[in-house]
Amino acid sequence: MLKMSMSSILKITLVAALSVPGILSIPVSSTAAASPNIVSGALTAPPPPEEPSFHSLAALKYIYQAAGTVSPGGGLTANVNTSTTTYKEMKSLQVEYRLERWTGSNWVTYRSGTKSKTQTQSLTAQSSWTVITGYYYRVVSTHTANDGTNSENTIHISNNVLF
Repeated sequence: MLKMSMSSILKITLVAALSVPGILSIPVSSTAAASPNIVSGALTAPPPPEEPSFHSLAALKYIYQAAGTVSPGGGLTANVNTSTTTYKEMKSLQVEYRLERWTGSNWVTYRSGTKSKTQTQSLTAQSSWTVITGYYYRVVSTHTANDGTNSENTIHISNNVLF
């Protein structure tokens, strides 16, 4: 009887010892991000969808095309590109652009630039800036055309990109 009892105790101890790691371990699938709205790698929830901004270029007299974009340039680099095109040669074209970072509650200016050109019909501006990974970025650009007497401008907001 003692042998049987010792054998039973040994079996129970072995089963208990083998099941403790399973009981104490936390499955990987249950470790969730802080918020279900946070994309993997992001430090904040994504910005809310932008209301469509209709900066109708059709209503403009001089500016034919105005845009700004941000794209990954490899590593920690964000490449910012803007372009402005007019229907005819203008006395001056100018673009003021800023790279904005989403903080989780609002957009803040991270970097900015300006470029101008005279006696032209098109203007491009490029910048490469080091960014902080885990944040969303976008470009807001103000494009201005002046014919020497009158000027007009339009604002473009790019899509946001997670770096």
